[in-house]
Amino acid sequence: MPLETIFLFLITDLMFCLTPGPATMVAVSHALPRGPAGGMRGALGPIVGVNVGNFIWYGLTAFGLIALIQAVPAAYSVLRWIGVAYLAWMAFQMLKGGASALAKQSAKNANFGKGFLNGLAVHMSNPKALLFYTAFIPPFINPDSPLLLQFAILAGLTVITETTGLTFYSALASKARNLGNADQAQPLFQKIAAAILLGAAFILAWWNLTDSAMQSAFNLPQGAIG
Repeated sequence: MPLETIFLFLITDLMFCLTPGPATMVAVSHALPRGPAGGMRGALGPIVGVNVGNFIWYGLTAFGLIALIQAVPAAYSVLRWIGVAYLAWMAFQMLKGGASALAKQSAKNANFGKGFLNGLAVHMSNPKALLFYTAFIPPFINPDSPLLLQFAILAGLTVITETTGLTFYSALASKARNLGNADQAQPLFQKIAAAILLGAAFILAWWNLTDSAMQSAFNLPQGAIG
C-alpha cells in the first residue's frame, strides 16, 4: 500500500474519530464517575470494546468487498465514488452541527467487563458504522494488490486513530470530570475537521478520475473520464 494512501487514510480517519459519536459518549460516560470506577481506568473497557468492534466490521467488510470486486468490478468502482460522496456529506454535516453536549453523559458504575460490552454493543449496533465501512473503505483499496493485506493495514491504522480519539476525550473527562470547555471548543474543531474531510474527498475524487483500474472496470478507453 502506497505511503500517500496510508497517510491520507490516517488523517481522514483521525478526523472521524476525534469527532464525538456514540462510541465517544460511551467511553466518556465510563470516565466521568469519581473514584476508582471512573477515569482512564473506567474508560479502558469501552476503548477495547470499540476496537474489537472495529475488527469485526473490518472482517465483514473485507470478505464482502472481496466477493464484490470479484463478482462485479463495476459495482466496486461505484462504491469508490460513494466513498467520496460520503466524505463530503460528513464534512457538510460537521459544518451544520452544533456543540456535542458531552457533559450530559454519566455512568453510575464502571468496570472493565461492563465497559467492554457497552463499547462493543454500541459500535456494532450503530447503523452509521455499516455506511462508514461500506462507503469509506473502498476508495483506499487497490483491487490489483493483495486485498487481505490492505485490510489488515487499514485495521491497524484504525486502532491507532480510534484509540487516539477515545483516549483524548476520556482523558479530558478523567482530569476535569467536567467537559464544559471541550463542548465550547467543539464547533471550531468541527469546522477544521470538515475542511480536512473535504480535502480528502477532492483527493479521492482525483484518484478515481485518474485510476486506470476504474477505466477498465467500466470498459472505457483511457482518457474517457476526466
